[in-house]
Amino acid sequence: MVVLRVPLHCNGCARKVEKHISKMRGIVTSYQVDLENKEVVVTGDALPFEVLESVSKVKNAELWEFS
Repeated sequence: MVVLRVPLHCNGCARKVEKHISKMRGIVTSYQVDLENKEVVVTGDALPFEVLESVSKVKNAELWEFS
């Protein structure tokens, strides 16, 4: 599981992040974008830095935790 802190301000921001994560088929099994807490939780076989790189293409993001 990878948790990113992402400055999400609106539903449009959340959709942009979801779009990029959804393109990671095969290595991401599920994801949740939490607009209120400004975090993105991704589960699957993706490496933390792969998720960070993908999300950072549309929003500034930082690793919060991963396991």
